[in-house]
Amino acid sequence: MQTVNTEEIMKQIRAEIKEKGLDSSMLSFEEIPFAQEISHADVNFQPAALQQSADYLNIRNQIEPYKPIEGNFLVVFIKKVIRKLLKFYIMPIMTEQNALNLHTANAVQQVNNYIQSRTESDQIAISALVSRLDALEAKQAANRQEIAALRSQVRALQAENQELKGLKL
Repeated sequence: MQTVNTEEIMKQIRAEIKEKGLDSSMLSFEEIPFAQEISHADVNFQPAALQQSADYLNIRNQIEPYKPIEGNFLVVFIKKVIRKLLKFYIMPIMTEQNALNLHTANAVQQVNNYIQSRTESDQIAISALVSRLDALEAKQAANRQEIAALRSQVRALQAENQELKGLKL
């Protein structure tokens, strides 16, 4: 078993960097441009973002195995020959990937549809509960008025009772 001398490898890398004239002003990983929309996910649920992702998956769920080949005749011919030779290996992978992409797109669309239907049914349920609450509040107000009327009747009857007791004595 061979041992790896990392210090020697690092010296070779540093020497190669000096030979090529590279310096630290070259791009760092932070400076490399990338698509923000697919690089991170927001921690809060956003229905619009889910809809956007579902639409994107529905449109772009199939990968085309053959891109147009450009260049001079010899380059195009060689690339086509290589493409034909690799077809037996690439096509099953493409078929599986396309099937996975299609099922993923369908799953995301089903999740989106479920969330929308739940939101709509929740809105209907909330509307029903609000109208029921309004009806109960109206009934409670009517009951309070009825109780107040009954209390005033009880007071009047008690006062009349007291008067009748005062006459008997």
